[in-house]
Amino acid sequence: MADGDEQGFEAALERVTQAAERYSRKSGLALHPDLPLRRHVLRGLAGNLLQYGRPYCPCRQVTGDTEKDLVNICPCRTHREAVARLGECECGLFVAGDTSTSQKE
Repeated sequence: MADGDEQGFEAALERVTQAAERYSRKSGLALHPDLPLRRHVLRGLAGNLLQYGRPYCPCRQVTGDTEKDLVNICPCRTHREAVARLGECECGLFVAGDTSTSQKE
């Protein structure tokens, strides 16, 4: 990755990380406690932000139809249902539980 590309990716990664942390604090959900998994998902979000201009969930296919893809911007439309049913959203970024223990790195 060229220096400019790497700096852009790091900035996008910081942006999606801060957004996920803010959302978890406000929503009562936690970020996944498995740090490598969490980083993997956040890197996917950052890549989608750079490629498509939106932080689309990395577990969902981007169709190119803006109207259809809006529901897949993280946190996606089905994340709460998945957390209630499975204990975590489909991509694994958000989980049920106390956010105070999942934020520490």
